[in-house]
Amino acid sequence: MTPPDEERPEESLDEPMDRLLDAGRRPLLKALGAGVTVSVGSGVAAARSDAAADSSGVGDTESDAAALDPQYGFATPDADTVPGELAPDHIVELHTDMPAAPANPDRPPFFHFEPSGIHVAPGDVVQFTATAPDHTITAYHPAQGFQRRVPDGVPPFSSPVLNVGGAWLYEFANSGVYDVYCGSHHVFGMSMRLVVGDLTAESVPDYEETFEGSDDPPLLPPFSPAFLEHELNAISDANEDCDWPWLTPQEVLDAPALDPIRIQERGAVSFVDALADIDRFAEVGPLHDDTDNGASAVDSSR
Repeated sequence: MTPPDEERPEESLDEPMDRLLDAGRRPLLKALGAGVTVSVGSGVAAARSDAAADSSGVGDTESDAAALDPQYGFATPDADTVPGELAPDHIVELHTDMPAAPANPDRPPFFHFEPSGIHVAPGDVVQFTATAPDHTITAYHPAQGFQRRVPDGVPPFSSPVLNVGGAWLYEFANSGVYDVYCGSHHVFGMSMRLVVGDLTAESVPDYEETFEGSDDPPLLPPFSPAFLEHELNAISDANEDCDWPWLTPQEVLDAPALDPIRIQERGAVSFVDALADIDRFAEVGPLHDDTDNGASAVDSSR
């Protein structure tokens, strides 16, 4: 992984982050850079890599404009303009839930997918719709700088950064467990799990409950509170014994509610259920009840 001080896009983040943490450009920035800057950059670069793509994410109009690319999917700034031939089998919404009283919050903001766990059939199309700005849908993949948490052979897919009301569609062709995250809000716990096909307990991949990075190549697992607290403490004496107050992706993906077999049995698992499994947030929920609104409706008619 290229160190932050060798890459101009990450340098643009250093000065405000230094002021915020009263620290130099060291371990935390490397961690956040991998989880936020690189991830968002990967998604945007992926979405823009086709020189023929226009602002809606649709490629050359003389080709099959409604094709779902296995890496780039299909993006549109307006979910109402999804072509009829791409009508999704499932819908997932991307939310930002702020505290009721931001000036005196009783909890941190929650950035989350709804539902946060979903079971689909191989070949199903899932539409991700943004109800708040600056979200992505990005695979945990070595090409994105993270431990692989998608089936072997699946490319490092990612959406562009979505605007409010925008949508991104992707066909989940291969059976297995897919863990994905929002590049913009990964350090704040925005992650989810998709189970594709019918699995047995024996066929659940080891990465479902094993959060491991590596040194060569340098790969990170989904962030945990302990990892982020260690990085904060390491860069400045002023951060000694600090606690990470926000949700983390490892807490979400490790929640019993998102066990792959449980997702498979239930069809969909709400963010509220995953949050209830996390001790430090067990008594706190998002501002709206996703279990009773359209956001958690798993199926949609073709």
